[in-house]
Amino acid sequence: MRRLLLLCVIVLLAGCTTMADQLHGSLKPPPGQGYAIFSMTVRTFTPDSASANLNWRGLDNSRHGTVWASFNTDTVFGEEGMSPAEGKLQLVALPPGRYELQDAWGQWSDDDLWWSSYHRVTHFALNKPFDIREGETVYLGEVWFDLNYRPEVELRDAQRRDFGHMRRVWKVNDLSSIAIRPLTGRVNGGY
Repeated sequence: MRRLLLLCVIVLLAGCTTMADQLHGSLKPPPGQGYAIFSMTVRTFTPDSASANLNWRGLDNSRHGTVWASFNTDTVFGEEGMSPAEGKLQLVALPPGRYELQDAWGQWSDDDLWWSSYHRVTHFALNKPFDIREGETVYLGEVWFDLNYRPEVELRDAQRRDFGHMRRVWKVNDLSSIAIRPLTGRVNGGY
């Protein structure tokens, strides 16, 4: 019984590693892979109830996945002195190839009551392609969710804030090798 308890504690602590612990001060991807970095942030009247999922997929391979941000608990801090943004800076390790940010879902409540049963969900068809090369780290910009009366997503460059977060929170000082290719565009939500 004691060993089982110890094993549970070790597994729990292993899940608590931070991005800084995983990266060890470097954005050099593992052999045979590259990194895609982008932030997911929000404007909403009710951040305590808001979250978003974003689906990506390979265009020339069968890879796919989903990243998630809780706008209640996740924060992109930016440079010292900047106002933080509700959201999350994502890092996705991928083998070389062509990919796309396929679509996203936003969820939120129209009132600020945590117990409210009236939640809204909207879908955003993004279809934004990008390339990953072996050993390359690519900054794709910010996926900004407006989860209010007329939901939309805007893809834009937030390099200053996001690079500040990488330095301050991820503890990566040398960002000079990052390929900067922010995606752009605006997509209205559909239900």
